[in-house]
Amino acid sequence: MRVLNLDEPPLAPQPELGGHSDQPVHARIAHWLENLVVSGELMPGDKLPPEVEIATALGVSRMTLRQALSAVEAKGFIDRRRGRFGGSFVAAPRFELDHAALPGFTEQMRRIDVAPGAMVLRASTRRPDIVVSKALGLRRTDYVHEIQRVRTANGESIILEEAYLPAEPFPGLISKDLHGSLYAVMRDYGLSPCTADERIEAAPATLEQSEILGLAPASPLLIIVRTSYADNGLPVEFSRDYLRSDRTAIRIKSRAEPTPVTRLV
Repeated sequence: MRVLNLDEPPLAPQPELGGHSDQPVHARIAHWLENLVVSGELMPGDKLPPEVEIATALGVSRMTLRQALSAVEAKGFIDRRRGRFGGSFVAAPRFELDHAALPGFTEQMRRIDVAPGAMVLRASTRRPDIVVSKALGLRRTDYVHEIQRVRTANGESIILEEAYLPAEPFPGLISKDLHGSLYAVMRDYGLSPCTADERIEAAPATLEQSEILGLAPASPLLIIVRTSYADNGLPVEFSRDYLRSDRTAIRIKSRAEPTPVTRLV
């Protein structure tokens, strides 16, 4: 970890904030810091000087500086921590997940040269609750395989995954190796997901989720609720993925629907 000094590069020289500009001062400060991160001059783990030192060097109030730091933090470029060992640290880039298609987590991480991993917290076969049963179209007497895992990227815990698979088409599934791609295991049964209905929500982490993912209590999580279907239309997976919002980003490629041409008669 580098502890940065305002008198030395990359923070020196500071930007000139005087003169006329269409941007407010806090936006110009934020732009300066963001450019240093994007260019690689500021690196993940670098610690910025204390707020009072930065504000004094730039000739601005602490309130103005805090506006700038809040904007930079909101974009995921820095991580502001409280306490004795707190401060403003340059954040590592978020892991980007592509939701335009249906590759599993393992495949997605390998595409961006990140080592995927999975730690199994629970795997059992039981009666589903009403939400899971309805999503999978199950009968009252049916069972599901419940699999709870922590997904890791380069050894870092970033997703808490809860998956429910109908037990009848996947006999003996929980005895398989569940530390890799669950979709690959499902392919062995000839029932890998082909389409999915997904909903993205946001919610604060519970105490248990915070402990599992190494977060402060009530930290914001992105939640992806998914029902996946095999190519024959059979629901084969209901899942809830709890993503660390500070370490993940979701990419979705959209396309505008063609506008019908109205002919004038």
